[in-house]
Amino acid sequence: MLVLERYVPKQPTIAPTRSQASTANRGQNRPEKEIASDFHLRVRKARVSKGLEQRELAKRINVRLNDIQKIESGIVPSDSMAMKIEKALGIILLVEVEEEMERSVNIPSGRGMTIGDALDEFLNKGE
Repeated sequence: MLVLERYVPKQPTIAPTRSQASTANRGQNRPEKEIASDFHLRVRKARVSKGLEQRELAKRINVRLNDIQKIESGIVPSDSMAMKIEKALGIILLVEVEEEMERSVNIPSGRGMTIGDALDEFLNKGE
């Protein structure tokens, strides 16, 4: 009896690149971060304290002058741009997200009773 084996070439295994490996691990054990609400003030204050003009800061971090002007006027930068600025100026722009357990709702005092308010009051009387 003759047995023939079929040759199947091995598929090369591709190891994940550094960027793929880092993106796979990003969500694990790292707190969520967001841009600080006063980022534009922090950037301007740090830039001025270091004696830099907007143009000089833009050259240092290899971005356009227009981008620095937008950031200092309050336009939210991308995370990568924020990290460049943090490194160049030695400041913190990305802060950990604070989870709010309670939310408060302000009800204007000058507002009259709504149908929803009346329904809530009616339903609560029965309890």
